[in-house]
Amino acid sequence: MQIIFGIFAIIISFIYTCFSALFGFLFPNTEVIAVRKNLDMNIKPYYVEFHEDTHGWFGDGEEIIIFRPNQKQIEKIEAEWKKTPVDCGIAPLIFPENEYNGLELTKYIPKTEGFWFYKNRSVLRDGYSYNFSFAFFDGEKVYYYELDT
Repeated sequence: MQIIFGIFAIIISFIYTCFSALFGFLFPNTEVIAVRKNLDMNIKPYYVEFHEDTHGWFGDGEEIIIFRPNQKQIEKIEAEWKKTPVDCGIAPLIFPENEYNGLELTKYIPKTEGFWFYKNRSVLRDGYSYNFSFAFFDGEKVYYYELDT
């Protein structure tokens, strides 16, 4: 009787694993969708090495995604993104001098040469709220940051 339950449990776990892998492939998670939409890159869920999202009920918050791009994406980055240093108008948003914003991204981005991308997603241009995406490529990984206030 225990052997039958053991075999049944193995079969059920195998079926669950197959369906969850298929579901993850057909319906990618939110971090993959955000990168696809804002960076125009088709990344696979298994490229993502780190993901942290603090968006709340009304959509305000930060999102950090770290992933390794493939060779085709690296060529796109080097052709379309800007080379460091980051523009002086954007740098204070990403690398603040004080702890006011509490931007978590500065913990993860290495202080090296690389390529960067900035997209202002804000509908209102009044300066009272920020909705933007920022990405930095250090030659190995892409550090994607999204802020919504």
